[in-house]
Amino acid sequence: MQRFLRLKQKLDEVNGFSKMAVKLGAMMMACFYIVGFAAYIIAPSAPNYFGAMSVFRGSMEAAPASLASGVLAAFICEAALKSRR
Repeated sequence: MQRFLRLKQKLDEVNGFSKMAVKLGAMMMACFYIVGFAAYIIAPSAPNYFGAMSVFRGSMEAAPASLASGVLAAFICEAALKSRR
């Protein structure tokens, strides 16, 4: 529990733009997962089964990468803003 409280205190010190970059990465990840699972559910009745499964696989591979890119953008933004202070 102490770890979460310390993490929350550290996150309060982070710039708002960096927080938004992480939030946008997380929202993009959620959208990729939703699209992927929708393609997976629709795949048996789709005219092109393999195309739908390709969308599912691509979405599942892109989702974690979008979150990682949001976190990386937040780190770069935070480092750039701290170097100017």
